[in-house]
Amino acid sequence: MTMRTAGLIAVMLVTALSVAFVAFAEEPTGWRGEIVPCAWITGIEGTVTVDGQEVKFEKSAGDLLDFVEFAAGLSGGVQYNRWVMRAQFDGFSLDTDNVDVEDRPEAGRLQSDIFLTEVAAGYQIGGWKEGQTLDLLVGLRALHVQNDLEEYGVGSFSKDSTLIDPLVGIRGSVPILPSKIRGLRFVGLAAIGGGGDSQLIYELQPQLEYQITDMFAARAGYRRVGWQLESDENGDELDFSLAGLIFGVAINF
Repeated sequence: MTMRTAGLIAVMLVTALSVAFVAFAEEPTGWRGEIVPCAWITGIEGTVTVDGQEVKFEKSAGDLLDFVEFAAGLSGGVQYNRWVMRAQFDGFSLDTDNVDVEDRPEAGRLQSDIFLTEVAAGYQIGGWKEGQTLDLLVGLRALHVQNDLEEYGVGSFSKDSTLIDPLVGIRGSVPILPSKIRGLRFVGLAAIGGGGDSQLIYELQPQLEYQITDMFAARAGYRRVGWQLESDENGDELDFSLAGLIFGVAINF
């Protein structure tokens, strides 16, 4: 992620905080919530150092369909009055051959198990028009990665890493053409953080939602999640992102 992109996310967060002072909305009362099973058709790109061996990779979502051994995702949230809590869990098991090792193309095979957990809590405010909401969130992201690298003609290397970082974010919900299309909304999330085990973490997740019934809603959009971790005394480096289309069905309660 470039500094320009990081700056854009920061501007979005500051803008969201500024509208809090002029926001209005119908006061939500009581408990409500949702559970969202989702499919994230993601690609992966970046660099990772495994026991001193730098591995470069760039695989599109189409490429990864050949290498994914397991993938699952689940998100959800609960709300009491204006207080909100949200969580998202993702797991991937990848077996990717022909990766670049130490600038040598197609010099190795990388097997990775990736588990991503995000939890956040915050306060919901109204937007500048009726039906709009904005959640101001503070939370944590935990990433666990098990990498097993086979460098052809050299040997095998393994690295097990867990990164935990704080983050702040906004999650907005805005009706689209409410007078013409009932139940269609834009739902977007932007978050940025770091300062724990990573120098920088970020996330962008714009989605469209269509309310099918009071209980079920369909969602489709895009999600990008990234990390930057500079070299430490052990030579560990991490600079990679997961990005691709995401689809889900929200079950409201």
